[in-house]
Order: sequence, then C-alpha cells, then structure tokens
Amino acid sequence: MTVFEIALEGLNRAEAVLEGTAGRLARLPLALEDPLLEDTVNLSAEMVALLEARNHFQINARVLRTAADMERHLLDVLG
Repeated sequence: MTVFEIALEGLNRAEAVLEGTAGRLARLPLALEDPLLEDTVNLSAEMVALLEARNHFQINARVLRTAADMERHLLDVLG
C-alpha cells in the first residue's frame, strides 16, 4: 500500500464516522417528541465522534499534502 492509499482509506473511515454520527443526530428531533426514544442519542458521545472525525480528516489530508509535496520535490531533484 502506498502512502496515498493509506491516507485515502483514513479519509474514507472519517467520512463513514461522520455519516453515522449525522444519521444518529438526524434522529434527535424524533427522540425529543417520543420519550421512549429519548436515550437513543447521546449528544456528548456524538460530539466527540464529530471532533474525532474532523481530526482524522485533517490529519489524513495533511498526509496526502505532505506526500504530494515530497513526490514533487523528488521529481524536481531527479528531473
């Protein structure tokens, strides 16, 4: 696996976490209307998941940027 593939996999995982969290948060209005569903959404846990997804996305984007810069510099040195 290349650095690019690893970083893209990290971005895909961060996106999956984001989509899952968004889906659970979308159920929040239903939980507010139905007292039986009230405990289905833990806002603290969802916020932590959103922050982790953001951090993972930023980190993997930096990895991609750094790998592209390194590849470009290598081509400049060799070319």
